[in-house]
Amino acid sequence: MKVCGIIAEYDPFHEGHLHQLRRARELTQADYMVCVLGSAFSQRGDAMMFSTQDRARMALANGFDLVLGMPYSFSCAQANRFAVGGVGILHQLGVVTHQSFGCETTDLKALSDTARMLHAPDAVFKHALKQALEDGHSFAKAQGLAMAASLPQVDEALLSAPNFILGVSYLRAHLELGSTITPAVVLRQGDYHSRDTGGFASASAVRAMLQKNPEADLNGICPQKSQQVIRQAVIHPPGALDKALLARLRDMSPETLRQVPEISEGLEDRIKKALREVTSRADLINQVKTRRYPAARISRALTQALIGTQPRESLPSYARLLGFSNRAKPLLAAITQHGFPLVDRPAQERRVDMRLDMKAEELWYLGSGQPMKTAWQQEMIRL
Repeated sequence: MKVCGIIAEYDPFHEGHLHQLRRARELTQADYMVCVLGSAFSQRGDAMMFSTQDRARMALANGFDLVLGMPYSFSCAQANRFAVGGVGILHQLGVVTHQSFGCETTDLKALSDTARMLHAPDAVFKHALKQALEDGHSFAKAQGLAMAASLPQVDEALLSAPNFILGVSYLRAHLELGSTITPAVVLRQGDYHSRDTGGFASASAVRAMLQKNPEADLNGICPQKSQQVIRQAVIHPPGALDKALLARLRDMSPETLRQVPEISEGLEDRIKKALREVTSRADLINQVKTRRYPAARISRALTQALIGTQPRESLPSYARLLGFSNRAKPLLAAITQHGFPLVDRPAQERRVDMRLDMKAEELWYLGSGQPMKTAWQQEMIRL
């Protein structure tokens, strides 16, 4: 049995995603396609436009056999932790043979060489990283400069390309876990955050269209099955949780802020100072960000401060069972034999990460204008 996994957010699921899904199935000859879906808040720290349930419904309607939810503490995190969360679930399922991801290149050697170097850094990398950090660069930028110094055979432009970085993080997670999952790389078409809706539009472009005009024509941009979900969905508008966030930050001491995973090196003082002058989350990010503290890190830190933090697991201990197709019953039976927990009744769980998951879900529904109890009323999807 061949099983291919894809780690994604699908906010929303568009034609580019459908292309990757079909190409992944073709490359791997998979009998089943499994999606590990990001939580209610994105890897960059933003609230998703569409609910976890609606995004899972789009994935299933467009051809996935099984959709699992990644725990929030891995989903809203920097690239390496996000990758460990997704790959960790695929690995622990015990049945996944392939992982597919989109990238700016299909050069698997370049991806693998970079992953191996980061897994076991050489002296050139360590020296270049130390120097770049001393020069005031963010860790991500410093790491890119160090990779360029240590890997002259890899196109330097790739080393700062977002999907190349994420792909490397996936392969690095494979090394850390001793995973035998085979990568299947699909050439990405379209810019990661492009607002251009020509060709394969990015999810950012689709969200921008819908924010401007909820009735925008999505033909050729999103599959019809996605459009059916989108037209009936309740969305989370930008800025809906801003006041709650600012009030939460106001009540947090610098010492408490320092306990947030991505806040360190005086960042808490910059946040507290900027709070006096801003009225929105976007304004706060713009006030606080610097070359050393990029906007994505600030965004994640603010969301982590709002939702709260707990001691973080190094590997997911469960995945939420969001939905499956009728043909996936043999797949589920095979997964059950390996013992990895798939949770379909969150209310019965007492895991620390599950409490954070559901708090994130509650806040998402509150921001979308729905009672927080809605988070607990969502049923597993069967298509």
